Amino acid sequence: MEKKKRPEQLSNFLDNAAKGNDTSIIEALEKLEDPLRRGKLKPTVATVEMLTGLSRNTIRNRSWALNRLKDIKKDIKAKSAKSDDSAVAQEEEKPVEEKLREKVKALTEQNVQLFEEVLTLQEANVKLHREMEELRTVKLRLV
Repeated sequence: MEKKKRPEQLSNFLDNAAKGNDTSIIEALEKLEDPLRRGKLKPTVATVEMLTGLSRNTIRNRSWALNRLKDIKKDIKAKSAKSDDSAVAQEEEKPVEEKLREKVKALTEQNVQLFEEVLTLQEANVKLHREMEELRTVKLRLV
């Protein structure tokens, strides 16, 4: 069976929509990072949802956004506990290699999810194609 590609316009639209969503999330995270702009907002997925207008799953599906939220939370806690320098000193700084491994692992997990989604969509496409062929044969029999 021949694999069919998405129409180029649809692919472009989806890419642009994803880039727009990413930009909105980045802007919301930047707002949460700045104490003056943040105000009383808490660094949570719900807050990012409110600031961007996107759904929670759209935000949760981007592991980099969740990691950045965690980093913002850590920064806020570290700044609130800065009066006690010993507590900050005890907090171990992860080596760069370990951080990179975590990022690679998160991206691999995201890749697995996307691959599973592609397989599911391919199965649905095959099923619809079969149904279309069955309907065509029924139509030809009736004519």
